Amino acid sequence: MRRVWWILGWSSLALVAFVAATIAVLWAALPLDATTISIDGESFSLASLSGGELALGFVAAILASLAALAVGALATALGLAAGALGIGLGVLAVVAVLAMFASPFLLVGWLVWLAVRRRPWRALAPVATA
Repeated sequence: MRRVWWILGWSSLALVAFVAATIAVLWAALPLDATTISIDGESFSLASLSGGELALGFVAAILASLAALAVGALATALGLAAGALGIGLGVLAVVAVLAMFASPFLLVGWLVWLAVRRRPWRALAPVATA
C-alpha cells in the first residue's frame, strides 16, 4: 500500500509540474495586451500584472486547471461505476428470472435422480476378535 501512495504522490507532482509548465508557456506565448478581466466592476489587463499579482494569477490558473482535471476524472470514474452497476443489476435480474423459471424442472430432475440412482453398498466394519 505504501508503494501505491508513493506512485500516486509522484504522479501528482508530475501532473502539477506539467500543468504549471503548460500554463507558463501559454502565458508567455499568448497576447495579454487585449485581455481584460472584470471583477465587481473593476477591470484590469493581464499585461499589467506584476510581482505578487502575477504569481497569484499563475497559482490560481494552475489550481483551476487541476480542479478541472480532477472533476473530469471523478466524473469518468462515477460514470463507469454507474454503468458497471447497471450491467450487474441487469445480469442479476436475468439470472434470477432463469432460476425461477428452471427451478421446477431442476427439482423434478433431482427427485428422479434420487429415485433411480444406485445406492452404493456400504461395507460392514470389520469385527475385531480377541
